[in-house]
Amino acid sequence: MLNRRTFVALALAAAVLVPLGSAQRARAADDLYSRMQHVNSGLRSYQADVTVAIQLHSFPFISPTLAGTAYYKRPDKTAVDFQSVPSLASQLKKVVGQIEPPAEWPSLYEVTPTGDDGTTATFRLVRKKNGRIDHVDVTVDDRTATVSAMTYSYKDDGGTIAFKQTYDDINGNYVIDAQTGKVDIPHYNADVTSKFTNYKVNVDVPDSVFQD
Repeated sequence: MLNRRTFVALALAAAVLVPLGSAQRARAADDLYSRMQHVNSGLRSYQADVTVAIQLHSFPFISPTLAGTAYYKRPDKTAVDFQSVPSLASQLKKVVGQIEPPAEWPSLYEVTPTGDDGTTATFRLVRKKNGRIDHVDVTVDDRTATVSAMTYSYKDDGGTIAFKQTYDDINGNYVIDAQTGKVDIPHYNADVTSKFTNYKVNVDVPDSVFQD
């Protein structure tokens, strides 16, 4: 049976340890977020070949494979130029993309850590400017501080676009090797698999590449 002195000591210990655990978790999230913002700090630009395989589960129920070139230029410019530009390829430009670098998140999103199991952490991003996207849920690898998955949730008629991705290490830069995704939005339902190869990093990429 606990005596009064022991009970008081345990109560005081609990009062101290619970806030400390919360503070430690907050510091861990801050540390990870800081590391995320410094990933690829030496990467100014790249271009890469990309092959995209689509399985449409909505009309016209086709399974095309498209080839093109993906571009990135600091701070947050991305583009995909397909060799052929049918209406489907035009839509894919909005789907085969990469989330803005974490270093740019503070200027674009309200960023909230939502969990960390010791291996992966999760964040929720809410756009500061009103738009079609309601929020983005992001999963981050604790070890590499790279984004391993993200799910875009849309307003209006709803729907989601979810992606998972793996990376290659090229000259100390983490660049996407492969990406698998599920598009589930009104009138458009598809599985999308992308493969990125032949990276050229820190090359000259003209701004005209990113113009619609």
